[in-house]
Amino acid sequence: MKLIILRNNLLRAFGTEERVISNNVNLPILKNIFLEAQEGKIILTATDLELAIQYNLSGKIIESGSVVMPFFIINSIIKNLTSERVNIEEKEKKIFLSTDNYEAVIQGQSPKEFPIIPSIHNNKQFVKISVAFLKEALENVIGATQYSEIRPEISGVFVKFFDEKMFFVATDSFRLAEKSLGKNQFQTSFDNFSAIIPLKTAEELLRALSGLDGDDENVEIFIDLNQILFKTNVWQITSRLIDGKFPEYQGVIPKETKTEVTLNKQEFINAIKLTSTFAGRTQDVSIKSGENRKYIELTSSDSSLGENKYQVLSKVKGEKVSVTFNWRYLIEGLKIYKSEEIVLGANLTGPAVIKNPNDNSLIYVLMPIKN
Repeated sequence: MKLIILRNNLLRAFGTEERVISNNVNLPILKNIFLEAQEGKIILTATDLELAIQYNLSGKIIESGSVVMPFFIINSIIKNLTSERVNIEEKEKKIFLSTDNYEAVIQGQSPKEFPIIPSIHNNKQFVKISVAFLKEALENVIGATQYSEIRPEISGVFVKFFDEKMFFVATDSFRLAEKSLGKNQFQTSFDNFSAIIPLKTAEELLRALSGLDGDDENVEIFIDLNQILFKTNVWQITSRLIDGKFPEYQGVIPKETKTEVTLNKQEFINAIKLTSTFAGRTQDVSIKSGENRKYIELTSSDSSLGENKYQVLSKVKGEKVSVTFNWRYLIEGLKIYKSEEIVLGANLTGPAVIKNPNDNSLIYVLMPIKN
C-alpha cells in the first residue's frame, strides 16, 4: 500500500474517530485504527465493538492495500508535523510515514486481527434527514439523559416514527425532552419504527455532524433489529441499539397547566444563576408568582451561607404558584430554546413544562423538588 494524504484531512478523520478508540486491556487491537485503500477509496475505521466509525478519507492511492495502525502514535505524529503532504507506505506490516523533512517506521498489524464491522441487512427501508435537522434534534434532547446501569432503557435517545412525525426523546427520570419533526423535514420508506440509540453513540454522532462543512448535506439512517447505521458522504457510524422498551413517557407531559408564566429567557437564566449563589448542595431554587401577577420571585437559602431573592418581570396567567426546582436542570432546559421568550407551565403538584410560546415541536418537562 502506498498513499499520499494531506495532513489536515488526516487530522479531521482522526478527530472524528478518536473517542471511539478503546483502552480495553483485554483487546489491545481496539487501540488501533484500520486503514484500507481499495477501489479508489481510502477508509479509516475505528471501533470499540459497540460503536464503529468509518471515515472516507481524501487522498491519492498509488498502491492499494490495508494495514492496522497504532492510533495514538500515528495521531501524535500527525498533530506535530509541519508539512502538509504526508506519504504513507506499508510493507510487511511496517508503516513508513514520511514528509519532506520527517521519516518514521511504525510497527503495524495484520488487517485479519481487526474486528469485522457488522453490516446492516435491512438496506431497503431508510430515513433521510438533513444534517441541520438531525443535529438540532439531538442537541435539544441529549442533555436530558445520562448513563444508568439500573435502567439501561433510558441510557440513550429514543427515536420513533409514528403518525407522519419523527420524535426524539430523552429522560433521566428527573427531566424529559421531546423534539418532534414534521413530515416535510425528513423522508422515510418505513411505515413506523422505534429505536433507542445509546448515549455514547448519540454524543459521537452529534460530534461527527458538527464536524461536517455544511448543514445542507443529508444523513441516511438504516435500522435493523439491534443495529443502526448513520451514513453521509464523509463517514458512516454503525452502532448497536439498546435492548429494552422505552418508558411510556406521554403520560408525564402535562396536558394542561394551572399556571403559565411568560418571560424573557435570558433574563430568567441570569436570575437563576444569581439566585443560585445561596442554593448550596441541595441546588434548589424556589419560584413563586408575585402579588400583582406581573413578576415572579426567585429565592434560595442555606443555613450556612445565607439567603437571597430576585424579582423578574413576567406575565403570569392562572393560579398562584410556588414550586422548587434543581436550578441546574432548569437552566439546561431553558438553554435548548432559541426563542427570546419562553413559557413555564406549572401545577400545584406534578411536573412543570417549558415551551416556546410559538412552537410546540420542543417540550422540556422537569420534575419539581417540592411543590
